[in-house]
Amino acid sequence: MIQLGNETWLGSLEEELDTRSIPARLPGRSLGAGRANSRRGSSDSNRPSYPPVESVRRALEILRTLNRLKIGTVSKLHLETGLPKPTVVRMLDTLIADGYVARDNMCGGYRVTHKVQDLVSGYDGIAQIIEASRPCAIALTNKIKWPVGIGIIDGEAISIHFWTGTISPWVHANTMLGHRPSLITSAMGRIYMAFCPEQEREQHIERFRLDPVLSFGPTEEERYRELLGRIRQNGYAFRAPDTEPRRNTTVALPVCYGSEILASITVSFFITAVPRNQIATQIIAPLRETVDKIEEVLAFMRSSESQSIGRGYFERILPPEDSLEPH
Repeated sequence: MIQLGNETWLGSLEEELDTRSIPARLPGRSLGAGRANSRRGSSDSNRPSYPPVESVRRALEILRTLNRLKIGTVSKLHLETGLPKPTVVRMLDTLIADGYVARDNMCGGYRVTHKVQDLVSGYDGIAQIIEASRPCAIALTNKIKWPVGIGIIDGEAISIHFWTGTISPWVHANTMLGHRPSLITSAMGRIYMAFCPEQEREQHIERFRLDPVLSFGPTEEERYRELLGRIRQNGYAFRAPDTEPRRNTTVALPVCYGSEILASITVSFFITAVPRNQIATQIIAPLRETVDKIEEVLAFMRSSESQSIGRGYFERILPPEDSLEPH
């Protein structure tokens, strides 16, 4: 049986908060491939002009594996690729020097950067969202002290890909990375459902109806749709009050590119630590400012202008490096 929670508490809270709407988003070479230095009319794909450069192949293997893992350590990359650890370190250092990889001490590993857009058109994936969001989320936790999470839709749930709990003095869990919050009861899931395209929302709701474990009947559906309507109007969502642990709650906002929702961003806090009449100013207002900054960064990263303006502008619109250290 699903628990939509006691929405009376949520409704009274919403009435006290200053709200505004947020805009609602067989392996092998191909037969046509030729040698890099082939004569005109010759297309023997099995005969390269020169033997492959092994160091290049290793670097590409590291980059492919890291892109698949999202976040990877030297040990993990060693296990995944079979390359010796010293080789993995040298490849990572080279990729870092050229800007394709960044060391992420917050999550304990390495990740690809937005510069991989230079290698493939249409790059707009998880790595880009985290790269844009990470410094802003860290800056927010340094400011308000509460942990910030970033989640992205993954099939039938939200997948948490970034979390600042390691620098929060008031963290309530060891880690939230890899957790999959519900689309029905979690703040991340609710905000996503409220702002995702209507067709996608209806597909998820249809799945809720067909899942016997959820017991999502007409009454639950009506309440859920009403809840999503209020969330769209207010621009933020709280998790269901009956969700454990009940000593804390979570508020979520959407991270959008135009009208497309790309991610959910949350702040979790102890209910007794923030008076109800101060949630708007202490939690939601700074979270909105963070979302605005993230969306500005994403808009720049996805614009053709970013290629001509260069890295300097990108760095200027992000928080300064010294603000990202734990305070």
